[in-house]
Amino acid sequence: MAQLCYYNPAEREQEKERQRAFDAAQLREGEISQADLRARNGFFSSLQIVESSISCQEAFA
Repeated sequence: MAQLCYYNPAEREQEKERQRAFDAAQLREGEISQADLRARNGFFSSLQIVESSISCQEAFA
């Protein structure tokens, strides 16, 4: 029988908080560099959000 998995926002938030604390401890102890942490955490963490923009053009002018 297939097992169903449900997304629990509260559990996900706790998981993210634990990971942030772990990342902060590694940075503080010098176990990882800011660049290595950014690379490890994936694509979106390396984006320069402040310098980014989203544009939309009308499909039917």
